Amino acid sequence: MNERETDWPIIGHRAAVDLLQRSIERGQVGHAYLFAGPEGVGKRTLARTFARALVCQSLTLSRPCDECSACRRAARDIHPDVLTISLELQAAGETRESKNTRISIETIRELRSNLSLRPLEADWRVAILEDVDLFSFSAYDALLKTLEEPPPFVVLLLIATEMDAIPETIRSRCRPIQLEPLSRSDVASALIERGVEAELAVTVSGITRGRIGKAIELASDEAALSARRATIESGIEMVENPVVAIGSVRRMADAYRRGQRARVEDELDALLGIWRDLLLLAAGCSDQIVNVDFAERLVILAGQWNLKRIRVGVQATHQALSDLSINVQPRLALDRMVTQWPRPTS
Repeated sequence: MNERETDWPIIGHRAAVDLLQRSIERGQVGHAYLFAGPEGVGKRTLARTFARALVCQSLTLSRPCDECSACRRAARDIHPDVLTISLELQAAGETRESKNTRISIETIRELRSNLSLRPLEADWRVAILEDVDLFSFSAYDALLKTLEEPPPFVVLLLIATEMDAIPETIRSRCRPIQLEPLSRSDVASALIERGVEAELAVTVSGITRGRIGKAIELASDEAALSARRATIESGIEMVENPVVAIGSVRRMADAYRRGQRARVEDELDALLGIWRDLLLLAAGCSDQIVNVDFAERLVILAGQWNLKRIRVGVQATHQALSDLSINVQPRLALDRMVTQWPRPTS
């Protein structure tokens, strides 16, 4: 392994890292990049590392050095030539009455005004644009003007979850950097190297489905791990026992009516994950299940039904989530879900 392969603090995504490193080394930096991939896959970390490399003061090819003043300030979000916008930062500057759920045109206009100024210290003026799939239509139009005629010293780093959610007029003017989840073995190995116990590393790699950022965060959050385990335990008991299922969905319906919608939706997502695991087990794909720490109980359950019956459980649970999203009465939606589930034979 050569020195350049170990410079950036990025786990996986070798092709993307190599592309960005070569663009700096060869003086072929583009004016706009679009980093896309699932939440927690590492796109924000990669974009921020690239931004530090662009403003790094190191005289060697090993950029970012993460030791010079420029790297340290960029890492702390206080470098004058690295600008960041996100929905969270926008909300922090708004009054409670005016908070938006999308990046506004005013935010982009302010960014364009800042980008018109030449760099104060570095060769580049870098803008990190997070939540690009949450821009308003007018914000996209304002951004397009900069993408069409960018100042020669500006580099835009756009970050989004879905590449296809970005208008074609924006996508076509950016160099795409699509990041995919890592293999479970790679995630587990990375966690073990960070001191995570091997069994937990395997469990977390399955839960997070190859999203290394999510895995690192979850592995160190004992409260979240405990809550998740309790949720899966409860969900499996519902699938195992129709009486438990009826009682549980009545509780969930009451909680949903009292405004605890996110909590109930999380429980339904967990149930959907359980049914999908059962489907995978019945199909002989045990290495793909998410809830690996409950594999023994899931194997027993999966053996009670054929693929067709398990698919009914998946569809019924998915339908309940859809019904709640269009304001079907919670009691009706959830009761219908469990009555459609296949019944265990024992």
